[in-house]
Amino acid sequence: MLKDSCQCCNVGLMISRFAGRLARVSALIPTRKKLRTKTYRLTSIPAALFGFSLALAGHAAQAAPGISVEASISKPAFTVIDLTPNDDYSAAYTPMPIFSMARSDIITPAISVGKELNAKHGEFEPITATVTHGTSTAASSAAQAGELGTRIEVLDAGTKAYGYGLQSIDVRITAHTQLVFTGYSTLSISDARQHGAGTFTGQASAFLSFSGLQPAIVGFGMMQGFGTSGDSGVRTEPFSLTVYNNSDQDMSTTLLMTVLTTAAYQAPSPVPKPATYAMFGLGALMVGAMARRQRRRAQA
Repeated sequence: MLKDSCQCCNVGLMISRFAGRLARVSALIPTRKKLRTKTYRLTSIPAALFGFSLALAGHAAQAAPGISVEASISKPAFTVIDLTPNDDYSAAYTPMPIFSMARSDIITPAISVGKELNAKHGEFEPITATVTHGTSTAASSAAQAGELGTRIEVLDAGTKAYGYGLQSIDVRITAHTQLVFTGYSTLSISDARQHGAGTFTGQASAFLSFSGLQPAIVGFGMMQGFGTSGDSGVRTEPFSLTVYNNSDQDMSTTLLMTVLTTAAYQAPSPVPKPATYAMFGLGALMVGAMARRQRRRAQA
């Protein structure tokens, strides 16, 4: 608040100085009877002010507030390693889809919209859940095993959005086998910090795990607007999960994968920004200069 007040004072001081200079320049400009060519300069001053005001307004329009958050798991691959190549056991694995789900939600003080889709049991058919409200959107999808994604974009004040994707796979591993699951996690959050602290919050995460007696877990996360967190940009990182079957019998493990995105746009306070004061001041100067010119022409 103190920073904004100082900025407003500086803008006001600049406008005051500019008004004084404009008055001195206007007093030196001859009337139309004395020198017609000089009258054009007085007309150009309001035009320049008007153009600058439009430029400020255009900049404010281009900097429309908003935040987008994404999370995905991609390029999955299974690798089988035979721990005892000289015995009678053959290294192999068999995946069996258990559950695949995609969900998206947008919540405002007045309305809540959501959509959830589930793939058929035992299949990984492509599914996408998309919802929109106002100019905000949320979309989550799941495809083949290890292909998950969610993206949300919040552009409306007082709006929250959520995206969620989940897959669960039962994997049967033969005896004396090492199974490695690899792929990539990609997270991204647009930088909305220029719109003020606490105005926007965003979070993106990806989580993968193998269950069992020796579980393997890996996770990735980004946050913006929570406390001092200020993550932004795009982060793509490889991952690798390994599970071992050192027994003489087949074993089963569950591979769980999730992606999650959240974003919120807090309604801003109605306090005018320094740029708003500047546009008002420039507009007043423009009107005053034009009125002064009209009075001179009338007196002439």
